[in-house]
This record gives sequence, C-alpha cells and structure tokens, in this order.
Amino acid sequence: MATIREVAAKAGVSVATVSYVINDSRKVRPETEQRVLWAAKELGYAPNLAARSLAIGRSSIVGLVVPDIGNPFFPEITKAFQEAAGIAGLETMVMNTNYDEQRTRNTVDRLVSLQVPGAAFLTSQVGREVREILAAQGIAAVYLDHSVAGTHISNIALDYVHGIHAAVEHLLGLGHKRIGYIGGPVHGASAQRRKQAFLDASAQASGVEVKVVDSDFSVQGGYFSCSKLLNVFAATGLVAANDLMAIGAMHCAYDRQISVPSQLSIVGFDDITFAQFTQPALTTVAVPRTDVGRLAFQALNALITDSGQAGREYEVKTSLIVRQTTAPPAAR
Repeated sequence: MATIREVAAKAGVSVATVSYVINDSRKVRPETEQRVLWAAKELGYAPNLAARSLAIGRSSIVGLVVPDIGNPFFPEITKAFQEAAGIAGLETMVMNTNYDEQRTRNTVDRLVSLQVPGAAFLTSQVGREVREILAAQGIAAVYLDHSVAGTHISNIALDYVHGIHAAVEHLLGLGHKRIGYIGGPVHGASAQRRKQAFLDASAQASGVEVKVVDSDFSVQGGYFSCSKLLNVFAATGLVAANDLMAIGAMHCAYDRQISVPSQLSIVGFDDITFAQFTQPALTTVAVPRTDVGRLAFQALNALITDSGQAGREYEVKTSLIVRQTTAPPAAR
C-alpha cells in the first residue's frame, strides 16, 4: 500500500500538503488539490482513518441507527446516507436496534465510546434519556419523527397525515364504507402518528365504520392482524401502516379465498421496491427514501460542521401511488 510520502513525491508537493488535502484541514490551490488527488488515485493510496481523526480533532465515523435492516424500507435510505457521507469524507457505521429500547441504549453507548461527531436515528425507540446522553456528550443528532429540534438536534418529519389521508380518501372515493387499519407497534411514535391520521381521516367521513388492529410492521404481523380483523369485521377496504404488513394482508386474503381487489381493497405505506411487483401490484403511499437518506446526512453534517448552528425541522412529503389492489367494493 502506498504511503503519504510516496503520494507527496509523485504529486511534487510536501507531505503536509497531502495531509491538508486528504484531511480537508486547510485550503490549498485547486490545481494542487487535483494533483494530490490524482497521485493518490494512481498509487492506490488509502488514508489511515485513525490518523485522519487525530488530524481533524474528531472521529471520521458517523452513526446511522435503524430499527430493522431487514425491512426493505431502510436499505435505500442507508445507501443514500452512506453515499452522501462518503462524498463528505466520512465513514458510516450502520447499527440495527430491532425495535428494542435496550439495544438502542447499547448502540448509543457504543457511539459515545467511538467519539463520533454525530449520528442519525431513524427509529422510534429513542427516549429522553438517550437524547440527553448524546446532548451531554456534544454529539450532533438527527431524529426521524421525534419533533425535538434544538441545540445539536435536527428532526426529519415524514408527512404521514397527507399520505394516510390520501389513502383513506382514495378508498372513500371508490365507495368503501367499512375500512380496516393495521397499525405498527403501540410504543412507536411514527406508528401512532399514522394510526391517528387514519382515525382523523375516517372520522371526517359520514357513515363509515372502521376497525383498528395494532401489529409489528412485519409480513407475519400483517398476515395475522388481517386474519384477526376479518374475524370480527367485514371490511371491504384495508389500510396497512407499511407495505410489509400490506403484503402479509394480501397473503391472508389469498388463503381465505378473498379476492383482491374485487372483495378486499388494500393500501400500503412506504412504496418499497417489492410493492410494484406483488400480484396484483400494491397501491401504496410513497415515501422518497433516497431523499430521506440524503437529507438525514445533510442535516447531520450541517450540525457537525457548524457547532453553533441551531437544529431545525425538515419535512418530507408523501404521495399516493394507485396500482391494482384497490377497486370499488363488490355490490351486496
């Protein structure tokens, strides 16, 4: 592996100049910077991250905490976040909490021990204690749907209200009067926002009956929750708080020989890649996941690079994508 001295010799500059360019610790002339970067690429030079951290006075690693890396909603966000971090010269440590509060706390302890400058938490399992620990350590934090923007803290808010209202209005427009809802975990902030949006939207319509069942955001949870709901409620329309549960509900309907959408219309939420390939293709509320990942890093980097900057709230819009799992209810 090439050394920094070899890069300096090839570029015709000092070792200090190479260090300035690699660590982005001091400005150099653009032509000099390009010469150094060319030499580093030609020689296959890889900077020592530990040495880089010492040079710039902080770790070059940022954290990205997600609740379920197996959920197809999160890989696109993770990819966009990592790409944005890479452009800024930072590495990303992705950590999975599995929707567990203790694992979230352990994750925070790990990030603190690594002295990361900041972390993005795209999970609901972040309590006040966790936020206080990060703030006390001066670690910048970006949260998803926590409404806690402040010093060293920014928040990304998904527009659940618009998306859920659009899903309910779509079913109402098709003529559905008995609509079920499969929600996420009862302790999840984002899950509760989606459920409340559903209740508010359905309450605005007259003559509509609804039934709500809480679940766990998994395919299996969607299957069993759909079965539980249909056992006590003759729904003609169904909204699920995410696509995985909507897919589980579709399988439940298939096993019960209930035709989708002629006997049961189903709407999901997230628009994961698989949603367009189900049979029939899933009607769902789209969340621009690449935008979420990129925005999460940009918000975090803004806090890291300017310690005096106050955190802020960022909003991400949602939109309904109508495909093949919704239709007018069958005539009775």
